Amino acid sequence: MKQNTKPALVEERFFPFECSTSYGVEEDYKVLHWHQEMEICYIKHGTGKYLINGIEYDFSQGDIFLISNDEIHLCYDDKDLIMQVVMFDPNFLQNGIATPFDYEYIRPFVESSEYFCNKLNADDYITAQLSEILLDIEIEYVAMKKGYDLIIKALLLKFLALIIRHCFSNDETADKNTTNSKTSEKIRQIVKYIDNHYSENITLKFISEHFDISKPYLCSKFKALTGNSPIDFLIKKRIIEAKILLSTSDKSIIKISEECGFGSLSNFNHLFKTLVGYSPSEYRKLYS
Repeated sequence: MKQNTKPALVEERFFPFECSTSYGVEEDYKVLHWHQEMEICYIKHGTGKYLINGIEYDFSQGDIFLISNDEIHLCYDDKDLIMQVVMFDPNFLQNGIATPFDYEYIRPFVESSEYFCNKLNADDYITAQLSEILLDIEIEYVAMKKGYDLIIKALLLKFLALIIRHCFSNDETADKNTTNSKTSEKIRQIVKYIDNHYSENITLKFISEHFDISKPYLCSKFKALTGNSPIDFLIKKRIIEAKILLSTSDKSIIKISEECGFGSLSNFNHLFKTLVGYSPSEYRKLYS
């Protein structure tokens, strides 16, 4: 994972918008991540699952996902997935002068994730209208005729205005107990730390003290946002790295165990078999 808090995935900053078609899910997006851009995913075909802030969503053809620019998420496909992916920087919606009117379009996304409905089902009454807008955006983005950028911006503003009308008409009734942004940021820092230091001796006590967060609160909020306890997340990260080394290197299994942070070979063998379904040696034979 990149070192900055919110990695930028859209390279062109003069027109910070991209529209692409994804066939299946790349490996980089099957692990928890977040990024600077907002993301809209339209499921054109196939099935799969999204994990967003610890909540798992099944999806199928016609569903639309809306992912804010700091939400922890991952995606994995089950079968024949074709997905339209729209990515844009929030600044794309401004007219060059920051005004309350411009900001209102993205206010619910960047400030109030508790009001945010990540999934719009295919049978939702508004989804058909939204999917037509997304397809119009795709047509403009592919053709790139004169003025396409202005048309895309107009279409995106219409899309977001409809989302606000649909999802946020009753802001005052929203659940105020949702994890706040400060806590969410701390959890993201912990995820980043584990990604970078998984080979080291990391304990729940260490995480609690290092990030100045009580163990019960840490466990509760980490589980809510990632779907795993901190230690389970650490173990899964170590297993992922071990699988890579087993399939791409000739290092001994005991060396891989040590490099991935497992305290003993027997513990590594046990956890690997439990989570992967094969022993490390069996996995190496199958995938190296």
